[in-house]
Formats: sequence, C-alpha cells, structure tokens
Amino acid sequence: MAFFLGVDGGTSKTEITIINTHKDIIFECITGPTALSSVDLLAIKTTIRIALKPFLDANQNIRFDAAFIGLDGLNFLPEAIEIERMMHTLSFITDETKLYIRHRMENALYTGLCFEEGIVLIASKQMTAFGKDLFRTHRCGGWGYKEGELGSSYALGLDAIRYAIRCYDGRYEVDEFATAIGKAIGLYEATDIIQVMTDFYSKHNKIASLAPIVTLYANHLNPYAMRMIDLATDELALAVKGVYHHLKLKNKTLVISGGLGNSSGYFRDQLEYKILAIDPDFRIIKPLLKPSMAAALMARRLAK
Repeated sequence: MAFFLGVDGGTSKTEITIINTHKDIIFECITGPTALSSVDLLAIKTTIRIALKPFLDANQNIRFDAAFIGLDGLNFLPEAIEIERMMHTLSFITDETKLYIRHRMENALYTGLCFEEGIVLIASKQMTAFGKDLFRTHRCGGWGYKEGELGSSYALGLDAIRYAIRCYDGRYEVDEFATAIGKAIGLYEATDIIQVMTDFYSKHNKIASLAPIVTLYANHLNPYAMRMIDLATDELALAVKGVYHHLKLKNKTLVISGGLGNSSGYFRDQLEYKILAIDPDFRIIKPLLKPSMAAALMARRLAK
C-alpha cells in the first residue's frame, strides 16, 4: 500500500492529511504555524515531524511515496530547496519519495480539483491570484503587507479605519457605518485617533477582522462601504485578469477561496460580475476539498 502526505502550512496553523492508494484518509491533524513569515526553516521541519509522530508511532517503518507541502510565504527557490533538503533528513522521506515544496496557493487551486489547469483567487486576510495551464503558471498579488495586499480583508479593514477617522475628526458626518467601525476599534472621539493608530496599524489580523463590518454595511447600501467594496473587487478582478492573460486555459474554472471572497451579498455580486466581464465562460466555484486533502491528492497524482 502506498501513502501520500499533504501539508497546508499557514501563519496561524498547519493542516496535515495522509491518504492511501485508494484515496482513503488514514490520518489528519492540525498543528502550529509553518508559514515562512511566522517561523524559521528548521521549525517547519520540526513542526511537521512532531505532528506526524502519533501516526508514525502506530505505523512503524512507513515511508511516503510522495509528499506535497504547500507553505505560505514561500516565494524564492533557494528556500524551497533548503526545506526539501531538510525534509529528506526525516526517516519517512526517502530518496525514493517524490517531494514537492510549493507555495500554499497551489493547494488552494487544487481544492477545486483543478490539478492541471485553472485559476484560484484567494481573498482573505491576504490576496493572491494564481493559475496554471498545461505549460506555465502565473501569480498576481500576495506580495506582503508593504505592497498593500489590495483587495484583501486587511486592505478593506484599513480603508474602514481611515473612513472612521475622517468621520470622527469632522471631515465626514458620523453615520451608522462609522459608529460600528468606531466601536470595534475603540474610536469614540477625535482624540482617540492616536491610540487607535498605535493599537491597530501594525496588527494585521485585527485590521482584517473589520472587513465583515464593511461587507455588512455595503449590503445595507451604505455608499461609503459600497465604494470600498467597489475598489476591493476592482483589485481582485484585476489580479484574475493578470493571471488569465498569461495563460491559455481550456478549463476556465475559477476557484474563489477565503472568507472575504465568499462573502454573500454586494461583495460577491460585484466580484462575480467583474470576473465574468473578463471572460463570460468562467465557471466560478467554491473549494470542494480541504487544502491539505487537495495537497495529498496532488502528491498521489505526481507519484504516478
């Protein structure tokens, strides 16, 4: 019996799935972060090894035929080569194991069963569009917070803070939308602005957590929230367009991943409208699998 390892490594957690030849799930677990922005390279190896220990203790001498490890923040080939070298020092990864170290955006694409071609749009705390056809891959966005992560929950939350600040210092009138944002960030009068800037501007998760307030008030037809959604969905569609024009797709499937990308109402309506304006033949779907399961299935395919 052959065994295949799939890893989906993020900034807050890592999901691991092991399947057999028949695609049966024989082990799953969730462990700590393995994103390159969160931990060093040695910690990635250690985290995966410790997470797999219960399975390996119960199944002595098992070796993986293939492993597909998708890690957030993996942008450079030397990093992938070094991680591959370290993983090969583990007892369950042999010279015969087909080992693939990739950015986890590939896992996200494979959640839509798009193993050979397709596009994924990840719209969550971060934003990335990634696609592949039979001959090439292309990526737009996801270059980090300094670039702005335009179209992400983080960028949307930052717009919301800026709007609330303008309301509370008198540039705009304070409406229900500004009040909701103000309550969420502790902004009740103009002099609170300095503390808000100190508390929030370096805390990406807290900023991203404001995005649902924006989508809610856009659904209530607040013009300022709608304008923010318009700009965000413009950026997301632009990223999809950038990927689309670099590929020659026969299977025009677009997987939309992430909590923001799948927000119902005004956001999703605008996003789908703008994507279909790029190509009306796009088939827009939600993920069908967990990312770690998708990675395990990709490992199985690549082992053939």
